[in-house]
Amino acid sequence: MSKIIPRNRPPSSSYPTPGPLPIALASFANMFCVGTLYALTTLQMELPRLLDISGPWSLAPFGAACLGLSVGVITCASLIEQKGTRIVAAWGTALWGFAVASAGIFLARLNFIAILVSLLAGGIGVGWTYLAVVVLVGEAFSNLSLVRSAIGPMGFSSGAAACIMLDFVFNFASLDANSLGVGVTSAGIGFIVVGAATMVLVPSEKRKAPSLLKAQKSESDSFLFVLLFLNALPGMVIFDALLPFASYHTQGTEYNPLQFLPYSMIALFSGGLLAPFLNSKFGPRLTFVVLFCLRGCLLALLSQFKNATVAIACLLCGLFGHGNGFSILPGLVKAQLEQPASFPSSYGRVLITWGIAGFVGSIMNSVLDASLGDYAAVSLVIGVISFSFGAALYFVPSLGAASLI
Repeated sequence: MSKIIPRNRPPSSSYPTPGPLPIALASFANMFCVGTLYALTTLQMELPRLLDISGPWSLAPFGAACLGLSVGVITCASLIEQKGTRIVAAWGTALWGFAVASAGIFLARLNFIAILVSLLAGGIGVGWTYLAVVVLVGEAFSNLSLVRSAIGPMGFSSGAAACIMLDFVFNFASLDANSLGVGVTSAGIGFIVVGAATMVLVPSEKRKAPSLLKAQKSESDSFLFVLLFLNALPGMVIFDALLPFASYHTQGTEYNPLQFLPYSMIALFSGGLLAPFLNSKFGPRLTFVVLFCLRGCLLALLSQFKNATVAIACLLCGLFGHGNGFSILPGLVKAQLEQPASFPSSYGRVLITWGIAGFVGSIMNSVLDASLGDYAAVSLVIGVISFSFGAALYFVPSLGAASLI
């Protein structure tokens, strides 16, 4: 019997390309895992009680993870070039899982410094996964702007919401260090499983040839750095102290932060979901002007009045603007590139300021909030900065003219 030789067999050195649905599901799952970075507040809230540390120091884990995040996004492009986007995304999720699992072990052993080191390393994984998924989704859904802009915010928001809901269900405040550490370690193991499943079930194509493209530098780079930093800063300040912030402003009211905070993450998702519509309807400049000015006004108002309604409005607006900005910015970076293949390295350079914003926000919370005992000072500072930048974008058309086209 003659041997049948199949036609159109792909070269043995290549990997199969998965369809859109597996890519979408894998992207969401990985973003869900690393999105728990935004819920570190549930762990930080218990550290003063469990580890006998001061309030300002309890905010340090988020800042440490954000430092690692900056390292992750700047090193991600070279890894994508060598291994492919899906493998890098999976590695990042697995690294974040190892870090979370380690943090749980060290929490049970009451070792605060080791927790910080673990989350610093884990932040690198968050950076890898985030940028790799942005690139992966951008390539797989190049003609579906809604899908491209929604998957990231949907994953991050649902991951953070799930953690806060677990806090509500299991009442972390009633757990000792060993019990909470076991729970954190179990979550980390789950993230590792997601990363491993991504590597096994969604294989990555290797690049046909090594690319020598580097990040393109342009005169608009410095503006995009500032734009991303200032857009991220209000949200990162909120995420760093989310539970203390909500508890402080709802004290003495019928609101339970652990009940409404998971639903507030819908605002983060909505910001990403509506980004294509707002961007096409009003343009990036006017969209950013409105969001910066609105966030600035609400934060400044909140600094003068301790009011639960204003605080919730400020929270929702901050999360919406955070998700919206991160969904618009990749398109602004791509528009500046002569060679689209350099997008991972170019956007990775800009994303450094995301991690820096988280680190700066953590320091601001530690110095101004935890030290003074309220959240008025940091709300006023961030509010003035946000409103001033939004006003500058509106009244100075030459500001960012090369980027906000």
